[in-house]
Amino acid sequence: MIRKLFIISLAWAIIILILSGIPGDDLPKHTFFNIPDLDKWIHALLYFPLAVFISAEFNLSKKLFWIISGPFLTMFIVAVYGGGIEFAQKYIFIHRSADPIDFLFDILGGLFGIAFYFLFLQSWFKRLSSKS
Repeated sequence: MIRKLFIISLAWAIIILILSGIPGDDLPKHTFFNIPDLDKWIHALLYFPLAVFISAEFNLSKKLFWIISGPFLTMFIVAVYGGGIEFAQKYIFIHRSADPIDFLFDILGGLFGIAFYFLFLQSWFKRLSSKS
């Protein structure tokens, strides 16, 4: 199960990278929804599942160190990855710019993902892993 979660986490991280690398000129200018700062909430929504999958990986580990340090390591991974994406948007990707508020929403999505995993999904993932 942990190997499957790692592949899912990696695939989701690649999806975030691809979506974050879309040139700014190719992004839609108008949205159907008139939600202020919708792009910020999209950042949180992208990092939410990443944190859920990484939390599950650590939590389902057989080693106590990974189980205990998992939430902190998950947050560290999410923060480093989100910061790296913002760096790439500023210096590598075309027509993109870094925004510290985007980075904060990446972290917020990570925090909510970790909390959601431990509050609602932990037992479900453990049942799934015991069936495998």
